[in-house]
Amino acid sequence: MQLLFCTGIFILTVMVYYVLGRAAAILCRWDIRRTEMVCVGFFLYFALFQIVAEAMIFTKQKLHVLGNIWGILLAVLLAAAAVVILYKKRVDRRLFAENPYRDMVLYDEPGERRMDRADYLLTALFVCAVLCECASAVLLQRSIGWDFAYYIGNMTTSVVTDTMYLYDGSSGVLRDTIELRYALSSFYMNTAWISQLTGVSALLLQKYVMGVLCVLLANGVAYSFAMEVFKGDRKRSAILVTITILLTICWDVYDTSAQFLLLRNYEAKAYCANVVLPMVVFLLYRIWQQASDRKLWAELFLVSAASVPVSMSSVVLVPALLVLMVAAHFLTERRWNRAVFGRAACCLLPNICYLAVYFLGTRGLLVVEV
Repeated sequence: MQLLFCTGIFILTVMVYYVLGRAAAILCRWDIRRTEMVCVGFFLYFALFQIVAEAMIFTKQKLHVLGNIWGILLAVLLAAAAVVILYKKRVDRRLFAENPYRDMVLYDEPGERRMDRADYLLTALFVCAVLCECASAVLLQRSIGWDFAYYIGNMTTSVVTDTMYLYDGSSGVLRDTIELRYALSSFYMNTAWISQLTGVSALLLQKYVMGVLCVLLANGVAYSFAMEVFKGDRKRSAILVTITILLTICWDVYDTSAQFLLLRNYEAKAYCANVVLPMVVFLLYRIWQQASDRKLWAELFLVSAASVPVSMSSVVLVPALLVLMVAAHFLTERRWNRAVFGRAACCLLPNICYLAVYFLGTRGLLVVEV
């Protein structure tokens, strides 16, 4: 029964991300595809959830308080997003009635054409490949090391004690201080409050819902990247991503990044490796071609701001990618572009702030006592 509930929660989660991502695309005038909308909604969700969660964590509030407050705010956000989407549809209908020949599609993908039978066949094969990879991620899940026990322990302990990061995830002993290494990211507390609300085990939610979601988002980023590289060619994009899926499933070596995606997909660091960093690279690729497009920089800022809430591993890796991009841009252009430097600095700011807080914590200058 709980696995059935997990399926429903997974579907609702994807729908929430899509609604948030589509509304954000309309408001910010982002020319993005539907697969990218789901990814954008994922990052927007955690960027906003982090604000509420961190305030609750560091004031040592109960987990149910976080769940109640975020549940209300999320309902308001989804209602507002639905209004934005419906209003956009109404405007499109009115414009189409006034001028039927007007190109009113907001998310028009360059180079696209009408799909033929081959396109539909490749799309079906692509969807089947993604579903097979999701199934493999569940069936091949056999990573039961210390990380597994600790992260799941943190969530289940939080649900049982109705607290957040006050008890050690492995021993269940009350801590003396809150460990910033884990508390600065709200990723696992998102699963905890859903578990407390629904009664579904945090273990099942994290392994199956978040595990399959990691695979789905990773392929969404890969497909969006392929569509950008191939100028909207669905056939080539579907073929490329399908091949990567087959390699991921068949290359059964634990030390590869592919098996990390399948075997440890429930962990925040797997999201960092397979969703956050590829998304950053994808946006940097687009920015490299259109460095003056502020909308791309705004999307990159959102991903950067949400990277640490998703995984603390992003606190250094995301800034490293941004610095490399700015340095490469400077070397190729042979001039210092103040606009690029300034916008990159803004995108670096959230991670720098998190890094500064974490550094102060390691030096004993910022201690939150339990």
